[in-house]
Amino acid sequence: MPRKRFLTACLMIVSCGVAAASCGTLGATRPPVEDLKVQPKPVPSDDVLTSRVAGEMHDNAVEAWGEAGWAQVGRLCRFFDATGMRRLDCPVPESPE
Repeated sequence: MPRKRFLTACLMIVSCGVAAASCGTLGATRPPVEDLKVQPKPVPSDDVLTSRVAGEMHDNAVEAWGEAGWAQVGRLCRFFDATGMRRLDCPVPESPE
């Protein structure tokens, strides 16, 4: 009789493992967790009003922030497109991500 219990326990463990493995999304690699966090917009320093170099540095920081944000949106869009969401028009990645 103990052998029957052992076999039943093994079958239960295997079936739970198969069920857990099937919960994943097929064909879609998960985006990094950082993509779900909102990055704060760069705040200009007081020197922006008086220094041309400081103004250009702030402009560059805002530009980089915007490009990173749109790359983030693209990764999330491609993830949801791969999971089967309909009517998405995702941008093609410009560089390997």
